[in-house]
Amino acid sequence: MVKIVVFDLDGTLYDSHKHIDKDTVHKIIELEQKGILVGIVTGRFYEELNEVIRVLKLREFQCFVASSNGLEIHDFSDGETKSFTRLSKDEVKDIVKEAKKYHLISYVWQNGGYTMFGVSVMNIIKKIFSLIPLNSHYIKSLQKTKFEADVVLNEAFYDKVCFAGIQIDKLKKQHPEYRFYDVGSFGTELCKKDVGKLEAIRYICQKKDVSISSVMAFGDNGNDVDLLASCGYGVAMKNGSAQAKKAAKYMSDYTNNEKGVLQFMNSFFE
Repeated sequence: MVKIVVFDLDGTLYDSHKHIDKDTVHKIIELEQKGILVGIVTGRFYEELNEVIRVLKLREFQCFVASSNGLEIHDFSDGETKSFTRLSKDEVKDIVKEAKKYHLISYVWQNGGYTMFGVSVMNIIKKIFSLIPLNSHYIKSLQKTKFEADVVLNEAFYDKVCFAGIQIDKLKKQHPEYRFYDVGSFGTELCKKDVGKLEAIRYICQKKDVSISSVMAFGDNGNDVDLLASCGYGVAMKNGSAQAKKAAKYMSDYTNNEKGVLQFMNSFFE
C-alpha cells in the first residue's frame, strides 16, 4: 500500500516550461486529501520552491520538500528542518580549481543565483547555452549567471558544485570521497557523500514510521537512481535517462510533456 508519494521536478513533474498542469495538481491534492503524504525531492534549492509549495498546498496538508538532492528537508507537519552535510568554502575552492584542469565549467549557487568560474568569453558562453535545448533548469539559470574569472566564494558552506563538460569521469576518479550525480548530457553535480534523495526519504520514513516499501517515487535522472531502485514503487519517466529507467520498477508510458506523472497515477490508483 502506498503511503508516501514523492516527485522530482525538472523532467518529471514539470514540463519543459517548468509548469505543472491543472489536472496533475488536482490529482496530487486528491492524494493529500486521502491521507497520502506527498513530498517534492529535487535538485533545486529550497528558495526556488515557493511556487510549487503553494500550488500543491504542501503546507496546508503538512507535507514536505527535500531540496538540493535531498540535502535539506523541510517538514511542514512540525516546522522541522533537517540538513545533511554541506561543502565547505575551502572544499569548493579546491574542487573548482581542479576541475579546470579537465576543462570543466564549474558553477555554484550563491546570493540567490548561479556564479560561474573561470569563464572569460562570457558572450560566447551565453550564446552556446542559448543554443542547447532548454530542458533543464540548470541551463536556463545559466542564462542569468554571474561570471567570475577567478574563484569568488561569498558563503561559508555550499549545497553542491555543478559542472558542465565531458571529462567529468577524470574528476570522479580523483574524488571518491564525494558523490557525483549526472543531471543531463553535459551536467554533473558534486555533493558530500551523505547527501542523496534516498537518504532524505529514509529519514522521512523513519520519522513517520513508514516502510520505504510503501513509498512511490517519480524521477528521470541520475540523482533519482538510488531512490527509484530502493523504494517500493520507483517510476521512471518515458523521457528519463537510461540509468533511471534501469533502476525503476515501473515506467510511465508518457513523457513529462505528456502529463506522464498524471497518466501513471490515474492508471495505478484508479
